[in-house]
Amino acid sequence: MRKPTTENPDKRDAYHHGDLRRTLLEAARNEISANGAQSLSLASLARRAGVAQSAPYRHFADRDELLAGVATHEFEAFTEALLAAAAAGPEAGAVKRICAAYLCFGEENVQLYRLMFASGLVAGAPKESELLKAALASFRPLLDRVSDTSPRRARAAANAIWAQLHGFVMLKADGLLTEPSEELLEGLMI
Repeated sequence: MRKPTTENPDKRDAYHHGDLRRTLLEAARNEISANGAQSLSLASLARRAGVAQSAPYRHFADRDELLAGVATHEFEAFTEALLAAAAAGPEAGAVKRICAAYLCFGEENVQLYRLMFASGLVAGAPKESELLKAALASFRPLLDRVSDTSPRRARAAANAIWAQLHGFVMLKADGLLTEPSEELLEGLMI
């Protein structure tokens, strides 16, 4: 039987990490939230996780794949927030509640929102990727609740609402809008 070493008990545990992928995704999310995606490197994440610099490459081919993993998770959380808002009251007010949840998510997660919507990750994602599926799914709660006579017109209406919301989030993030979200919601053309 081997005796446990007391010299550096964390060294062996750090190398054989329990769920390194999840740990790296969470560390990346925290780094992006605090400093933006541009500051993220796999080497710094490895240091934070207490693993060898090569360890993240067992789970992510490169930095972009890690960013796509974070964005996928955030799109899933975003969709859950929109669906919860829609279900929080009568169907008649669902679009307004979705819009409020959208603004809240964007304001509370500015850097993650930028990763999701302004980084080019989604535009460059392969058709069958989890990222693209998650991004498209985040549009469904709004699209499903915009009523109109034709699917094409409903999509156009949902796109117009989405564009307004996206503009509000980005303009607030850049300090060009200072009005509270409640006021912005009153001005939405829905």
